[in-house]
Amino acid sequence: MIANHSQSTSNAQLQTALHAYPKLLSVARRITGCMSLAEDVVQEVLLQLVSKPLNEDIAAPTPYVMRMVRNLATDHMRRRQYERGLFVEEEVGGNTSAYGSPEERLHEAEAYKAFRCTVESMPARTRKFYEEHYFDDIPQNIIAREAGVSCALVCGLLREAHSRCLAAISLEADHACTAGSSHRRNRTTRVREMQA
Repeated sequence: MIANHSQSTSNAQLQTALHAYPKLLSVARRITGCMSLAEDVVQEVLLQLVSKPLNEDIAAPTPYVMRMVRNLATDHMRRRQYERGLFVEEEVGGNTSAYGSPEERLHEAEAYKAFRCTVESMPARTRKFYEEHYFDDIPQNIIAREAGVSCALVCGLLREAHSRCLAAISLEADHACTAGSSHRRNRTTRVREMQA
């Protein structure tokens, strides 16, 4: 008789929870931000109600079940955040280092060399303005005042110098790309010759 009474209590609580299912799902989805995870949380709470019914002295089972859903959804999100902190995602592509491939390092070194050569070939005053503005973060108006020239002149010289540097770097990058493609083309040709 006691088991029968407990079974009817469990069924009544489960029916109450099923009537509030859309609200429970909405609360879980708001916390988790994911519909499928929200459904999992609500299903887990319903399974808890089936396996271990609430005490009969709970006057309002719907708010109690709602609190169960909130707590479980919050626990799921905390656990998920903790697990994301444990594992570092590896980049796709195998063994890449923080420094890049040797080819990338070579291209960067060659681009830097082209940039350095361009800066060194500038007239002394332009190079001084360029280094002060781009390396020492001195504003153009202060450079102009200290040199005794107009801001427009400083701006024009800096724009021209910067354009030359960018052109040297992009020319080096284009040269590296064409050299890489011709190297690949030569390798493909050698493979075809070997196959023939």
